[in-house]
Amino acid sequence: MSTETLDLEEQVVLLLAQVREELLNRLRYSSVSHDNNLYTQLSEHPEDDWVAYLREKAGPSYKELVDKLERLEAAQCQFDLGLFGFCSDCEEPIEDELLEHDVTTQRCKKCESLVKAREQ
Repeated sequence: MSTETLDLEEQVVLLLAQVREELLNRLRYSSVSHDNNLYTQLSEHPEDDWVAYLREKAGPSYKELVDKLERLEAAQCQFDLGLFGFCSDCEEPIEDELLEHDVTTQRCKKCESLVKAREQ
C-alpha cells in the first residue's frame, strides 16, 4: 500500500471519528428530548449500526451528517476490502485529484459525468 493511500486511509479514520463525535454532541446537547434519548440509545448500538439506526430514528436535521457518516463508512469498508480508489461503476482507478478533494468519492470522472447526464 502506498504512502499516499495510507494518508487517505488515516484521513478517513479521522473524519469518521469526527463525524461520530459531532453527531453525539449534537444529540447530547440538543434541546429536543427525543435527540437526547437517541444519544443514550446510540451508546447501546455498535458504531457500524449507527447509520441504519439514525436513518430510522433521527429527524431531517441530521440527514446531512448521517449521509456523511455513511459515505465515510463505505470508504473505510473499501479500504478493508482493498477496493479503495476504484470506481464503483467501471472499477477503473478514481483520479487522485478527486480522492484528494473528497475521500468518499465513489466514481471516476467519466462515470460521474454519465450519472449526472442521466439525472438531467
